[in-house]
Amino acid sequence: PKSFLAGDDPSASTPQYQVRGAGAAGSNQSPECLAPGWGCVASHGRGGRGAMGTPNPGQHCQGLAETSIPPWHPQLRLAALNVPLSGDMSGIRGADLQCYRQSQEAGLYGTFRAFLSAPTQQLVSIVKRTDRTLPIINLKGQLLAKSWSSLFGGQSGAALQGPIYSFNGRNILMDPLWPQQLAWHGSTPRGGHAHRWDCQGWRSSGTAQGMATALSEGRLLAGHRHNCSMPLAVLCIEVAFPYRHMITAQK
Repeated sequence: PKSFLAGDDPSASTPQYQVRGAGAAGSNQSPECLAPGWGCVASHGRGGRGAMGTPNPGQHCQGLAETSIPPWHPQLRLAALNVPLSGDMSGIRGADLQCYRQSQEAGLYGTFRAFLSAPTQQLVSIVKRTDRTLPIINLKGQLLAKSWSSLFGGQSGAALQGPIYSFNGRNILMDPLWPQQLAWHGSTPRGGHAHRWDCQGWRSSGTAQGMATALSEGRLLAGHRHNCSMPLAVLCIEVAFPYRHMITAQK
């Protein structure tokens, strides 16, 4: 099969490139109000310095500090699949495949895997140890968490500092396609596999249950069991990215 890195573009790790895959959806919209405490974020598309916006007088949003990461800084991107899914994803490999395909279609040439625990893997271990101190950003280059490890440090991990976007550019906390604002993870608060609460290895859309988190609360690993028939968000984390040596050399 074709190498994941074949034909990769070094510019894929810059914030301007990250937004290219978002398409026209929201590229010229006014600032969006996020969950309480998350301020306002403008969708600038390709242009401009970053993704942070200024509220207009009619908006009741709290300010959000500039938290974009310099493009040369190694980082891991977190995104969501373009539609919510039930607990039947054809197993963890089926979920991984959807993350990979949609990231490629969006022009993001890192390797993305599903943000899920399963009988064959613990969520905390899918990012290499050497990369677990890297910052986590969204597809507009905004900081979400100071590191991968920080997500697993407490009862429900570190609080997210910004919105999560799907591969086609939708803010999943604002878009009506995700009315529940919940995301599957099947994990314990420390990133281990939550036995019995993974929709039978992500192959069931029936009466089984899986662990999911309320994204509106701003945490990725808050644990609540939900019926596997519910279509919820599926997140994808970048676990490998090309041209890191080139990005580092630009520093």
